[in-house]
Amino acid sequence: MENNRVLIVSDDSKRRKFIEYGIIRYNLDPVSYPNFLSVRKALQLDPFRLVIVDMQMPIEQKLALVEEAVKSQKDAMILTIEKKQYLDSVGFLSSHPSIISLESIATFPDTLKDIMKKADTITE
Repeated sequence: MENNRVLIVSDDSKRRKFIEYGIIRYNLDPVSYPNFLSVRKALQLDPFRLVIVDMQMPIEQKLALVEEAVKSQKDAMILTIEKKQYLDSVGFLSSHPSIISLESIATFPDTLKDIMKKADTITE
């Protein structure tokens, strides 16, 4: 059975709904959390296909959340929204190849489309 669950961590309800809408269009099952504390247990206990981190939080907390997602979700792709330039500059992205980082939410639909196309070619 294929894992179609997508974990969305976003502290902005409008952005979270925008992401959820994109996820549902691909017959994926969104599971949303509004903050870092509430998502930690889900990261440790539940498997996800994709983890999306869209938090307007200090960079240190965002990095800690993304690192926890990488460690606990070995088979998942991790997608971060915003702060891409900083993540590149500190070498975070090059040391974590399972992470895709977007500069803005505006590129999310196209990136999700690309991710789903790649997944389709892998499963064919």
